[in-house]
Amino acid sequence: MTVTYLNTTPKTPVYHKPPLEKSTATNIFVLIPGNPGLVDFYISYLDSIRKHFPQFETLCIGNVGFLDSTKRKIYDVPSQIEHKYDVLKQLILTKNESNLIPNLYFLHHSMGSFVYQRTIRKLYHDENLNGKFNIKFSGFVTPTIHNISASSSGRVFSGLMQRNVPIVSIVLVFRFFVSLIPALILRKLLHYHLLGNKTGDGFENSVEGAYKIVKSGTVVNQALEMAKEEMLIIDTQDDINDWYFNHSNKGIKNWLFFARNDHWVANETREYLIDKYDNSDNTICEVCDDETNPISHSFCVAQSDQFAKITVARIKEICNIDLD
Repeated sequence: MTVTYLNTTPKTPVYHKPPLEKSTATNIFVLIPGNPGLVDFYISYLDSIRKHFPQFETLCIGNVGFLDSTKRKIYDVPSQIEHKYDVLKQLILTKNESNLIPNLYFLHHSMGSFVYQRTIRKLYHDENLNGKFNIKFSGFVTPTIHNISASSSGRVFSGLMQRNVPIVSIVLVFRFFVSLIPALILRKLLHYHLLGNKTGDGFENSVEGAYKIVKSGTVVNQALEMAKEEMLIIDTQDDINDWYFNHSNKGIKNWLFFARNDHWVANETREYLIDKYDNSDNTICEVCDDETNPISHSFCVAQSDQFAKITVARIKEICNIDLD
């Protein structure tokens, strides 16, 4: 596991890996995380994917504000969008300096899909980037891009907000007492709570991500404040969805993957999005059909390898890539 940091203000945690094999093309997987935006949770997933695409560079861009700090500044969702735009613009221009036009293959999880759509709009509207990058594929993984407050967790969270329950303060107090547990014991407790008896290096990435959350009041505060904002801005308006799926067609192959029972995406929301945007030309929607071990909204905690196999198969199929 190697998390590095971009020299932004504040620092940006990333998981950035070069291609395993040389290629004449510049293909890059870019993952935008959900909330909390800790890179650690996605390392095992991306490692499983990149084995099948050895000529692809891999980049996971952590959300800004999710580092332990004495500063308590909150970075809202518009800040996350601006941050992803800045990082991706710099990536594109750096490749251009070497006379390379990057082909971007996006994966984005949960509210990361909401951030992705708005980031892409900014990139497309930037005249300095015209013709300087291509987006070949975009994977919406359990996306929260419409009416999040209608979901089971959304209803609970919104209800607490309406009753003015001090959610952040309560959780921060609880986190403080949990953080007093010695590190070794705390990691073992987190492992058991998240993974049960599962073992392996891949699972330890999830434990490390969870450990960073419970040990940092800054991260908890950032995650909860942003979640409160999500309840308000991920609403029933479809302006951006309509623009993206119907009017921004630049050859992007879109794949929307939904969990069968998702506590952050209501069934009626899922069906609404499928009915409205699914088409065979450039957008394919899929609902998990595995009844034995169904993919959950938080797949990156304990189902990284399982979902990576699904992701690899869909990218190869949808983009007509055969590297085996």
